[in-house]
Amino acid sequence: MNRLEEIYACGEKKDNTHTRIAFSEEDIKGRELFSKYLKELGYKPYLDEAGNLIARLDGLRNDLPPIIMGSHLDTVPDGGKYDGVYGCVGALEVAEALVEDGNKLDHPIEIIVFSDEEGICFGKGLLGSNAMSGLPMEGFSEKDLSIDGKVRKDVFGNYGFCVDTMTKAARERSAVHCFIEMHVEQGRILDKANKSIGVVTAIAGVKRYEVTVVGETNHSGSTMMSDRKDALVAAADFISNVPKIVNQYGSMFGVGTVGKINVTPGSMNVIPGTCQFSLEIREQTKEKLDLLEKQLFEYLKKACYETKLDYKVKTVADYEPAPMDERVIQSLQNICENEKIEYQKLPSGAFHDAMFMSRTFPTGMIFVPSVKGISHAPGEYTKLEDLENGCNLLFKLVQVLDKTNFD
Repeated sequence: MNRLEEIYACGEKKDNTHTRIAFSEEDIKGRELFSKYLKELGYKPYLDEAGNLIARLDGLRNDLPPIIMGSHLDTVPDGGKYDGVYGCVGALEVAEALVEDGNKLDHPIEIIVFSDEEGICFGKGLLGSNAMSGLPMEGFSEKDLSIDGKVRKDVFGNYGFCVDTMTKAARERSAVHCFIEMHVEQGRILDKANKSIGVVTAIAGVKRYEVTVVGETNHSGSTMMSDRKDALVAAADFISNVPKIVNQYGSMFGVGTVGKINVTPGSMNVIPGTCQFSLEIREQTKEKLDLLEKQLFEYLKKACYETKLDYKVKTVADYEPAPMDERVIQSLQNICENEKIEYQKLPSGAFHDAMFMSRTFPTGMIFVPSVKGISHAPGEYTKLEDLENGCNLLFKLVQVLDKTNFD
């Protein structure tokens, strides 16, 4: 796993942080290094129309669609060594092991590094997997500005592709046998349970809202408490009850978060007239997601009604849950049980490229533990033995899936 360290070093900054934001010099450096690994093994890597880096290992029957393995190399600012990168390096090492063993599959194998999974540069991620899945490419414009003020058209051009043609990266369902993504968990479930493998059942659905509570701005000294229409008080009532409502109506994996809040006019001696805040909820099934939405906004309505305030809700994102393919799940369980591997079935609360890929292709995910659940941070760490366990499982899985009928 020295490759993990070498790719991590590509993002080193002068202040000793490590960052490879998509399309940055550091990201390009990391991709060039990964391409070097591929070429050293005899592969011929290329970029598709959405900037995905792809390499192909022929099978015994190249008329069959490929088994695709991989993840992403881009990071959040000062991110860890494993997020995304492990799935790419692990896929490479599994393909390398298959060649060394002389174990040629019927299906070709493709190793993929998806472009811009994190979405830091332009504020919208999962670009490469969105494009390959053939789903609508919404929210992408040549005129979009990056975090450092560059136009998307120019940034993409320097990277080797353009907005107008990135939909050409789409593949038909029949063009892919299946997709497997290996990833660090980015949570504490496996670490706390002392399990070395997570068999992912689904990627959580997510709904995000912009909520505005509208009261009445007034003098804080001369307005009696009984006469006030304080937007912040009503908002605070709702926000403080989000955990209780999610715990009551959600599954054990349901979560709700208020991450941003803005109060106006924002003066010490003025009663808040408006309070705007974000609300995000995540759940593993559409039924549970819809139930949380219903219960949360019923409480918001009650909180505002009791204080004679108005409110507005704007939905800013709505992603349905993405279940993994049952045949892949069952294959993973069978291998773990036959090999006496300690595993746990669990959903993913975080987004991954597998989310978009699962909408079109049979898809599965393997998790390995994140020590203390730390991710998107320099302290991100997974034990070497767990990294190896994941790779060994993936090695066995692709051989099983090679013989699996997904029709």
